[in-house]
Amino acid sequence: MKRSDVERYIKEKFDVLGEQIFPKYLKISAFRHKKNEKWFALLMEISASKLGLESDEVTEVLNLKCSPDLAMVLVDEQQIFKAYHMNKKHWISVNLNSKISQKTVFDLIDESFMLSK
Repeated sequence: MKRSDVERYIKEKFDVLGEQIFPKYLKISAFRHKKNEKWFALLMEISASKLGLESDEVTEVLNLKCSPDLAMVLVDEQQIFKAYHMNKKHWISVNLNSKISQKTVFDLIDESFMLSK
């Protein structure tokens, strides 16, 4: 799945654009609720090895809020991981370079948005 698909979906559904919150790192975009400014998604490029994969390939990752119970079911260490660089109980990392379906990613974005209200 492409970064642009995620950005377009969030813009069309929630009218939110990614913010470059770390100017030094241009490939990191945070998405926040307009009212409470809480993050519901963080889109970034990282080395696959940071997810525990045996590769140094750069991969697109989308961090999303997720209920702890759902996260326990979803984490498979191929498509969905315990969150990189976030609270591992309440966030997950979605490997956009995996074979994860677009519908699954969009459903997880919707869930994250609702949890961040």
